[in-house]
Amino acid sequence: MKRIAITMALIFGLTPLIQAQDQFKQSLSGIKKVSLEASTKMIVEITQGNELILDWQKTCDGCDDNGNYNDSPYVREQVDKKRDKRKGLKAIYASGEDNTGFGMQMDRDGEVLRIKDLKPITQRRNFTIKLPKGINLEVNTSTLGSLEVNGFTDELEVTSNVGNVKLVDVTGPITASTSTGNIDVVFKGVNQNAPISLHTATGDIDVTLPNSTKANVEMRSTMGTVYSNFDLTKPREDGLRNVSGHRKIQGALNNGGVKILLSSSTGDIYLRKKS
Repeated sequence: MKRIAITMALIFGLTPLIQAQDQFKQSLSGIKKVSLEASTKMIVEITQGNELILDWQKTCDGCDDNGNYNDSPYVREQVDKKRDKRKGLKAIYASGEDNTGFGMQMDRDGEVLRIKDLKPITQRRNFTIKLPKGINLEVNTSTLGSLEVNGFTDELEVTSNVGNVKLVDVTGPITASTSTGNIDVVFKGVNQNAPISLHTATGDIDVTLPNSTKANVEMRSTMGTVYSNFDLTKPREDGLRNVSGHRKIQGALNNGGVKILLSSSTGDIYLRKKS
């Protein structure tokens, strides 16, 4: 399988690195953006060097849902039978051809590396994608996928159908949209070079900003309520402020700066000071 993956990658103009059983590495030389599509839970982390790492820590034949190896003689017998049946064959998927050996299609389009998960959600386990700094990221979690990002300081675009989005210690620029799900963002700082837009049709938006953030904020919820402990309106007794019903709320933080748009159709919006 590894030989197949390397051969297919070369056909597509990629240069894969040596991969462990549960890990795939890809050089990002000449790449400025990674575009990823998968219907599962994905965790994005920052790594050193100049390579992308896809890490499946709990995937092995005969493992349970927690990644524990089952050494039952019956289970091992069934696993060995499956391995024997697929010898000399490769998996074929309706939505593309696996050129990584892990049920994913990876193609280079100029300075963009596109990765598509070919496996259905019933077969795909959660995975971590590790990227170096300086690489922009576009993620589509498709149906029933979710995303968690930690420490990402480059441009991030997120699209989700049914799934939550959680971003921690990010700076933007960020564009995130989900049809059904919550969006939670904790900013380490706020990049002033491009606007930030967060939208959910059915779900809450919870954003935490450093106290010194310079921004022009616009918040609106059709059926929900907007709350904030920034200096936008009179405080409530619990420390958060009800500043909206159905109308648009606008305000400048620290004399204004980058535009931040937060919108939800049916959920509430929370804008918090970072403690």
